Amino acid sequence: MQSVNLNQLQINELKQTISTLSGPPGVVLSEEDNKILISKVTSFLGDLNGVIITDRKKPLGDGYFVLDISKKGLRLLKSKSVARFEYLYIFNQNEFRLNGKKIDASFFEQFMVFFDYIVQHLNTGRFEIVEVDS
Repeated sequence: MQSVNLNQLQINELKQTISTLSGPPGVVLSEEDNKILISKVTSFLGDLNGVIITDRKKPLGDGYFVLDISKKGLRLLKSKSVARFEYLYIFNQNEFRLNGKKIDASFFEQFMVFFDYIVQHLNTGRFEIVEVDS
């Protein structure tokens, strides 16, 4: 009998929910998809206010990432020696931003590719996962 990792399943569902795009001037979710995303994040977090996933202590190359999942939204920081990118999605604003500016679908796709990478490698032990409960 194979064990089921509920966290992995929930993150995969979260990833699929985020993949819905709508038009200009930036990437936003429909009201229904935003509510679904909030519900999935709330379910994923349980009693915690947030979870931080990072490879900062064990980076594979030049740079690191920090993914902050909270009941307020999602924040992905990618830092390299030559650049720093901060993707942000705040539930009550319902818009994706990159370094403080609204993003179009091409930048959103970059976010999704990296989000997929994190989800696929979550159970490898490479990432530090910190629970934030205050």
